[in-house]
Amino acid sequence: MKISIFTTYTNPEERKDPWREALNCYEDFADEIIVTGKDWPYEFSWDLIGKTFEKGYQKSTGDWVIRMDIDYFFHEKNLKRLSKLLSDYNDYPGVVFPQYQFFTPDRFQLKTRLCVALNKKRFPEIKLNGGGDLCLATLNGKLLDVNKLPNLNIPIFQYDSMFRTKKIIAKDRARFARAWERHFKNYGKRG
Repeated sequence: MKISIFTTYTNPEERKDPWREALNCYEDFADEIIVTGKDWPYEFSWDLIGKTFEKGYQKSTGDWVIRMDIDYFFHEKNLKRLSKLLSDYNDYPGVVFPQYQFFTPDRFQLKTRLCVALNKKRFPEIKLNGGGDLCLATLNGKLLDVNKLPNLNIPIFQYDSMFRTKKIIAKDRARFARAWERHFKNYGKRG
């Protein structure tokens, strides 16, 4: 079984993304690593996120494809277990991971459950174009329901704000809010 991981990043040094560490982590888990989004414009249209994810997914040649944000990590102790579980759940279009978001070294929260591992070999019709943010996995135009997919209980650790200054975080959140408003004509919860 071949596993691909794809990620996206633009200006990771400037944004203080842990990109080198992330790519090193992915090398342990994947037979192939794809990076897209290196030319992302500063001011962008919201739908570019899903289109960039879809581009990474299409470039991936693995039987299973895992979408990882550049601040997502697996713990190395789960390496063999992840591969075995993907093989065990080969009849499903995707599997789900709990996401732990770290704010400081000693402060984190269970943020959500993510369907980011997709069975491309058995379900080639999967697209990354769904949900309210236009970048969640769909199969035949229907959103993959995390409540109907296997939960692997292998956490994804997200270090979103760990290495960034408040200024970088504010600047980034503001440009994402502007992109949301340009696309959806409101700020929603990003106001």
